[in-house]
Amino acid sequence: MTTLLQRQTTSLIDAAERVRAAAELEITLLLLQYAHEVESMGAPNLLGPTMDVDDLVGEVPERLAHVELYTETEAERGLVAASRASVETYLSASEGERRTRLAKAIDSTRAVMDSSIARARAARDDAQAVRRNVRLIGTLLAISVLTGVVLFLAIAQTRIYRPLLSIRRALSAFKAGRRESRVRREGPPELQEIGAEFNDMAETVTSQDARQLQFLAGVAHDLRTPLNALKLSAQMLLRAKTLPPPEKVRDSLVRISNQVDRLERMVGDLLDRTRIEAGNLELRLEECDLRSLVEEVVELHRPSSELHRLEYTVPEMPIPWRCDSTRLSQVLTNLVSNAIKYSPKGGVVSLRLDATDREVVVSVTDEGVGIAPGDIASLFEPFMRSRSASKDIPGVGLGLSVSRRIALAHGGDIEVESRAGIGSTFRLRLPRPA
Repeated sequence: MTTLLQRQTTSLIDAAERVRAAAELEITLLLLQYAHEVESMGAPNLLGPTMDVDDLVGEVPERLAHVELYTETEAERGLVAASRASVETYLSASEGERRTRLAKAIDSTRAVMDSSIARARAARDDAQAVRRNVRLIGTLLAISVLTGVVLFLAIAQTRIYRPLLSIRRALSAFKAGRRESRVRREGPPELQEIGAEFNDMAETVTSQDARQLQFLAGVAHDLRTPLNALKLSAQMLLRAKTLPPPEKVRDSLVRISNQVDRLERMVGDLLDRTRIEAGNLELRLEECDLRSLVEEVVELHRPSSELHRLEYTVPEMPIPWRCDSTRLSQVLTNLVSNAIKYSPKGGVVSLRLDATDREVVVSVTDEGVGIAPGDIASLFEPFMRSRSASKDIPGVGLGLSVSRRIALAHGGDIEVESRAGIGSTFRLRLPRPA
């Protein structure tokens, strides 16, 4: 529309310039006629000495060229050509024919002026039509924009605002303790992904809550067992009217000591897990003999069960290693304790220490209940226990998690191979320090 208006404006300007040029040509012709008449009568020239016949004749071609400069259409060119021809005829006519020729020249010049005026009026009409169209189109565009805004707000409310409100409500409900709160999958894909992420997070938190409750129940159960044993042993000694024989006293003290050791291990695992989660697990590295470490762990557990036979295989020479001996002893103790605990029917529990130039490997093998293939992936997670474990087997599922974190802190890892109903082998791998 701007281009059309600019074109019409240019056309109006050209028409006005052509009218002005034609009018100047007509005035020049009239002045020339006046100069001819004055010259023929010998009367004085009232126009001054600079406006004589020769000067006026010299201006005529310039005026014609000015008229032709603003000519565009073929019809206008024809009118201008006719005006030029009549003007040239007038200039070359004899004195008797000049008046008649002048009238024709003026008429042809006025024809050019009339054509220019008609063209200007047409340009004006076109400009008015463009203005009306612009107003109409502008009105339609304004209505379209307003309709688009209304539609966008309606779609935004349905597709964006409502899903966002649903997510906010779900977050508020979940924060208030309603763990079953979930977000419906609606709205744009991005909001659906946010809702799916929230639902996954809610499922994870709910699962963790359930596992923590199960863990607390397991801790309470496992703490009650040694506490009951301690209570019974102490009550047997206290209720006796006379002091029991030294052998029975010693047996009671051994049971009390075993239960205290069991409680100490459980509390130690809980504290270690807390330190690990807080990032405060510290290693006190020092030179130690891994062979002696394995032997000590085996001898420590020999009296713990009459149903199991503990065996170990170690190199003949000492295996010096820079490590935290207390923490590695804790790892081996957990592995051996688990091997005994998950072999309720007894059997052989064997330890093997192998050393190479690149690493050392301590393997602990049992003949127990084994581990189902589906449980191995989550075996080292906190509070997780194998589904094959009987409810009568004590534990809260922290020993292996803590042991693996200790192994990782030494730059190593713990691997497991197991077959359900046959037994398991746990391997502690420690790379040689650089």
